Amino acid sequence: MMELIVLGSGTCVPRLRRAGPGNLIRINWPGSERRPFNILVDSASGTLRQLLKVGVDYHELDLILYTHFHPDHIGELASYIFATKYAPGFRRSSPCTIMGSVGLGKVLKGLKEAFGQWVDPEPDKVVVEEIPREMPASMQLPPITLSTLPLGHTPGSLAYKITGPEGETIVISGDTDYEESLGTFGKGADLLLLECARPEDGKVPGHLTPGEAGRIAKIAAPRLLVLTHFYPDCDTSDLLTPLKKEYDGMIILAEDLMRIPITKNLRT
Repeated sequence: MMELIVLGSGTCVPRLRRAGPGNLIRINWPGSERRPFNILVDSASGTLRQLLKVGVDYHELDLILYTHFHPDHIGELASYIFATKYAPGFRRSSPCTIMGSVGLGKVLKGLKEAFGQWVDPEPDKVVVEEIPREMPASMQLPPITLSTLPLGHTPGSLAYKITGPEGETIVISGDTDYEESLGTFGKGADLLLLECARPEDGKVPGHLTPGEAGRIAKIAAPRLLVLTHFYPDCDTSDLLTPLKKEYDGMIILAEDLMRIPITKNLRT
């Protein structure tokens, strides 16, 4: 079984209700007593502490994916690498892989220019890989298959499709404006996680409103749609009415620390 755990459903705005962007995907190995395979998607400042609240230590992360390189999505990157180098007792039998679009290496170079050797990854603990914007095929990263879609939010923006060992699929948009290709990319997903940063009357370029998220979901027809990445005025606005004008499927509005199983029978 796969599980999505929302670590942060908010934005760059500091709030008690919503931490900054971060999601954890846990995947059980079929027929194995091994601990779950843990994928972290984005890591706002405070994400490592949010992980502890759901019972996952930072040394248990196997794969870290970045949807893009805005500060509210990579805020904990330097802290994570620093901890892998200097926290007593950090051990791994294989390194954690950190992946993002072309440009991730430049981000790390900038961090090293600022902080020096303290954030230079040790290869037995952390491996960094860039994903080409036009990746020709899905990658096999047992126990998952990983596919990507370039988006226009930034030059380094990627949506991710993660398929588990039993065929369960989650698609994560990261930050995005309306793009029809995202609906096609997410077609038939068991869970589609879309940003919805702005209420219907507060459209800004680069982010979705509920109606736009609904239009993407209408194309994708996922088993479950989850909206996240809410600015404060989303909490006092009606998000569901404009959304349901476009999409009539199962919908969840994310909250921090929410746990959602990802199975092939989500409709039931």
